[in-house]
Parts: sequence; structure tokens; C-alpha cells
Amino acid sequence: MYVLKNNEFYVGKDFRDKPIMVTSRVNACKFETENSAGNFLNCLPAAIRNHNWELYDVDRKDDCIITDIKKFGNHSKTTFMEDESFNIRDFFTVAVEVMSDIDRFISNMSNKEQITDMKILDVRHYIRDNNHKLNAIQMQRLGYYLQDLEKERYKYKSNRLIASMFANNIEALKDKNNIDKMNDIVTSKYNPRILEDSDIEYIINKKKDVEFIA
Repeated sequence: MYVLKNNEFYVGKDFRDKPIMVTSRVNACKFETENSAGNFLNCLPAAIRNHNWELYDVDRKDDCIITDIKKFGNHSKTTFMEDESFNIRDFFTVAVEVMSDIDRFISNMSNKEQITDMKILDVRHYIRDNNHKLNAIQMQRLGYYLQDLEKERYKYKSNRLIASMFANNIEALKDKNNIDKMNDIVTSKYNPRILEDSDIEYIINKKKDVEFIA
């Protein structure tokens, strides 16, 4: 007869016959064969399965210590899809819908990115035009508007780059390294060409006009 145990707990069942972790061997689930214990381990919820369980033969007692430990390392590795809350049909329904529209999505993101670029350019030209005399409040409003446009452009560009990463390479969906690549895209830091953050902060916090030497 076998039980599943780690350094602290045994695998047992509650009154609803749901698997739980228990502290007493009396309340542990008993298995007649190693295979039945292994199969049971594979079906456990991820929250319980990932606890480095070992198989103990409870029929052998040496000084009241359970012996004949057998590692179940491979069984402790689980996938996200095996979680009870995960619905694989719903996931792949969404996945198919996403992949079937991904080319259109990339095109839409590219168009929105270009439109935002043109808006930013229009505002810059408006500010540069000598015929437009703007007071401090107007400049502040335009500054906030430019900030919103830049954030929109960044969102569209990030969406486009992430979608493009998978559009022509379905195998990329199997590479978990792409999770890090997506995170890098949305958290990428801009490297200043000339003006550092401290330079811009000096400009916006200085009351008088600042003259730059080319």
C-alpha cells in the first residue's frame, strides 16, 4: 500500500472527495500500486500537484519510519492548461479568432500609428508657425494633448510589433521566450538622442526662456 508525501504533508481527500493536503498518514489516500498513485498525482489540481511529492510504501515499517521512497519528479511538473479553472475550448476559440484576424489587426494598428504620427506632426507645425501666438495655458493644453498622442502611438506600435511576431510564424506560439520578448516591447525604455530627462526637466521647470547653443 502506498501514500504520497512530502516533508510536511500527505495527499488526502475532504468530505466532498476533493484532494487536499493533510498532516496525518491516517487521513492520507492509500493506493494499491505505484501506477495508481502516479495516475492520481497527475490528476491533482496544480496548486497541490506542485509540491515535490514522493511515494512511500506504508506496508514496510522500520523503526516506525516509512521507507522505500520513490521520487515522482516528472509528475510534479504541470502545465497551465491543466488548472481546473482553465477552459481549453474557450481558449482555443479565442486563439482561432485572434489568429484569423491578426493580419487585419496589424494593418489597423499600423494605420492608427500613422494617423497619430500625422497628428503629432500637425501640432508641432502649429506650434512652430510664427502666426500662432500661444499663451501659457494654451501651450500647456497642447503639451498634454501631445503627451496623449505619444502614449496612443506607443500603444499602437507595441500592439503591431507583438502581433507581427506571431503573424507569420505559428511556431512562435510554442516558444515561451516570446513572453519575455512581449514584456520587453511594452516596457522598452527610450534612449535619448540628445536631450536627457534632466535637460527636459530643466526646461519645463525654468521660468524664463532657455537658449540652447547648437
